[in-house]
Amino acid sequence: MGRPAPTARALPGVLVLLVGFVLGCGADRPSAAPGTARAATAVGATIADLSGVNELVASDIQFTTDVLDQLFVQLLDEQADFADHPPTFAPELARSYDWSDDHLALTFHLREDARWSDGVPMTAEDVRWTWQAQTSPEVAWSYGDLKDGITDVEVVDPHTVRFRFKAAYSHQLTDAIDGKILPKHVWGQVPFAAWRESAAWFRDHLVTSGPFRLAEWRPGEELVLVRNENYFDPALPKLDRVIFRVAPDAATHIEQLLAGTLDFACGITPSDAARITDRKDLRVIAFDNRQYDYIAWNLLRAPFDDREIRRALTLAIDRQALVDTLFKGYARVASSPIPSNIWAHDRTLTPLPYAPAESRRILAQQGFADRDGDGVLERDGRPFAFELTTNSSNRIRTAALVLIQEQLRRVGVAATPRTMEIHALTQANRGHEFDATVSGWAIDTTLDFRPYFHSTESAGGYNIGSYGNAEVDRLLDTSRRAPSPEAALPDLVRLQQILHADQPYTFLWEPQRLCAVRADLEEVRPNALSAYFNLPEWQRRASPDGP
Repeated sequence: MGRPAPTARALPGVLVLLVGFVLGCGADRPSAAPGTARAATAVGATIADLSGVNELVASDIQFTTDVLDQLFVQLLDEQADFADHPPTFAPELARSYDWSDDHLALTFHLREDARWSDGVPMTAEDVRWTWQAQTSPEVAWSYGDLKDGITDVEVVDPHTVRFRFKAAYSHQLTDAIDGKILPKHVWGQVPFAAWRESAAWFRDHLVTSGPFRLAEWRPGEELVLVRNENYFDPALPKLDRVIFRVAPDAATHIEQLLAGTLDFACGITPSDAARITDRKDLRVIAFDNRQYDYIAWNLLRAPFDDREIRRALTLAIDRQALVDTLFKGYARVASSPIPSNIWAHDRTLTPLPYAPAESRRILAQQGFADRDGDGVLERDGRPFAFELTTNSSNRIRTAALVLIQEQLRRVGVAATPRTMEIHALTQANRGHEFDATVSGWAIDTTLDFRPYFHSTESAGGYNIGSYGNAEVDRLLDTSRRAPSPEAALPDLVRLQQILHADQPYTFLWEPQRLCAVRADLEEVRPNALSAYFNLPEWQRRASPDGP
């Protein structure tokens, strides 16, 4: 689903790390006649390990979300067709659905041939029980609030289930289908109160419903996905086996790809892509993401509480130069929390220009001057100096810190770069223990920005800069209550305009994701929801000549 993954679910709090994964060809792949389709094994490397098999108690890491998307089905499968309109949904466990006249009851009609990997039929009881787990205070799912608008899930018959809502609002359908359907007949043996202490039990008693099942998992070393023979589409997956090996050193992935031991790498950098483009045995796939990166200013610390100061800082940063230098054409300057490839993006917004002279004028107007001649502005005896942080695992962001430092120096602002391990950075950001930080969000396609910008989300939430604006609060509340996504559009447009004026973030860039794919690996179609979106359809053909 479009909530991250990117599926890709992009739920509130999924910090975009650009953690890549790499698929490689195994030495034991089966042979086939030249030019004919064949089953195959694909061997992968991943920086992040699987954090668990039960998404309700596993850490929300992109790699985990992507793998669980292959192991479990949902009621419907969100599609990446949201450039010009809200996303549509393809049948998955549900073959169809319909609404009551008052839009307070949503009925799903389930396919009758869906079975768990142990052969037990999937039924409406699994759907209702999954909702009970998702909303259980004892389970305490991180995203349980997505189900707040649902009052009941009713089993009509074994293959019909009805969701009832408190009120109609813009993303009822998405909230209803969010989350994998879990196996009641097995996992129901564990009381909800024990779920958070039962990670090993869930792993040892795993039954799945998606195109793959988990054949082996050695934490910190390797996990193996194999074909689920009980999946309702017997034609999928085309690959017999996918192996992921945990390899924390991402720098070695591109070398292995160039050496011919890997077939697929996603999350490569633009510099990596430049090393691949001239090779006949490899191709680069660039695709739009749902991500933007930004500088969050801590509004609890002066002078970042001043809107004019934030505007001056944005004007001092040459974002187009950053995009050209760091992304080599594989990114766009951002202007809004809604990326430009999403239907609700306000296309009338123009990113603030690079205007260092105007930046210096605003800073002087706000009382800053270099009174001691050291090149750094001061006000009330205090230099305009601060720390700019980011996660050390992201090569592009760490390089950006140095470039931004130099650009700010030219207007008399002293920024000191500091890189941190991601968990420490996340803790510092959510505790507001920072001056300014470079980070990123992958956007939930429901376009619910309350977690990021509502004033009530500052204490321990994802409003890390402690931004507060009464009109923004109202727009966030009313857009969520709109009867449809289209009806919420005027509020979303106004929201973007206010954020553009207030600059609680300096919106930096919208990066494309880059995948490198060997020529004999076909049907690879990554999209803005997930690089793995159609993994079950990937297949190999006879390899062409080398580079």
